[in-house]
Amino acid sequence: MKKFDVMKHYFFVLLVTIGFLASCSSSKTQLTRVKAINIPITDTISQKAEIERFIAPYREHISSEMSTVLAQNPADLVKDRKEKALNTAIGNFMADATFEIVNPLYKKRTGKDIDFVMLNWGGIRSDLPKGDITMGSAYNLMPFENEMVVLTMSGEKVQELADYLIKHRLPHPLSKQVQLQITHDGKITHFTIHGKPFNPKATYLVATSDYLMYGGDAMYFFSNPLKTDMLDYKVRNVLIDYFTKIDTLHAKQDNRFEYKP
Repeated sequence: MKKFDVMKHYFFVLLVTIGFLASCSSSKTQLTRVKAINIPITDTISQKAEIERFIAPYREHISSEMSTVLAQNPADLVKDRKEKALNTAIGNFMADATFEIVNPLYKKRTGKDIDFVMLNWGGIRSDLPKGDITMGSAYNLMPFENEMVVLTMSGEKVQELADYLIKHRLPHPLSKQVQLQITHDGKITHFTIHGKPFNPKATYLVATSDYLMYGGDAMYFFSNPLKTDMLDYKVRNVLIDYFTKIDTLHAKQDNRFEYKP
């Protein structure tokens, strides 16, 4: 067992003395005394060498796997909202990468193309520094076990999705198939999907995570879709497959969701 980093924590140990009192008619068990002592956890607690020997090969294997270089990143991608931008390079990359990997798979299974991808800003759990992109980078970005789903959504629900984006003004990862432009007071001036004007009477195929499908981040518009296709494909594995496919990552902020009079 390895040593604890924090040495000021203590075990709180209760030493309980149980007294037994007897009477003529019955016997009862009663708590008669409670004594507490602090046992500090310090460097004097020895490690278990046999456990360390058992764990070491697994630790080394995992460390080697996580250090595997998959691609190169020419510029720092940070979870930063400069001037409260409605889209960011890191979010755009995640949505576009997901579309690029998931759409061919979905089309092979169904013969249909996905219309766009939407994930959540809170699901981006780390920056992506300049330099080597490793297996560990993908786990840092997406440490959760969330899986991809494709939802058949009514135009009415997609309108709710757009309304949600406008209301919250966060750069949720949205793939480039969507172009949504709004005024600063929230009026839509341009809304297209695959270059075609949004049609509230149409249906759309939207790829997202099962976390959001179940109402995560209050994205209730994903609930009760017309159809649900589970892909059995973790979001993290999508990113790993994308990094493995490319040589160099190219990501930038653009105009997919922006303010425009």
